[in-house]
Amino acid sequence: MATFVILNPQIQGNPALISDSQQQGVLRAMRKDSGDALKRHYPQATVVWGTPGPAIIRVTPILNAPSALQPSSKLSVSLTFDLPEGSRVVMVESFGLVTLWRRGSEAANYAFDRVAHRLP
Repeated sequence: MATFVILNPQIQGNPALISDSQQQGVLRAMRKDSGDALKRHYPQATVVWGTPGPAIIRVTPILNAPSALQPSSKLSVSLTFDLPEGSRVVMVESFGLVTLWRRGSEAANYAFDRVAHRLP
């Protein structure tokens, strides 16, 4: 089974919508919850955090923030997989802000589970 290394997550789009301390919390949740989602989807896989080695699939969690915080705004969450042979696969899901807001502290967990659910 595969080994995934979770790389540093990224916030793209308009990260200025939340404070620096909130951004740090979001990044921590993205790092942990993306790995947890992969482990739930592939129970036999190994998920590590840190420096990639050979034959390891590098995974970058990305949050694409909307331009403004409005109830109708959408954001996307993606996992970018850099495979050992050099190819790249990107899995993306879009969510309404209200949908994720309702999930509270489980928002990242929910979002990355939805992304992982689309994997083979």
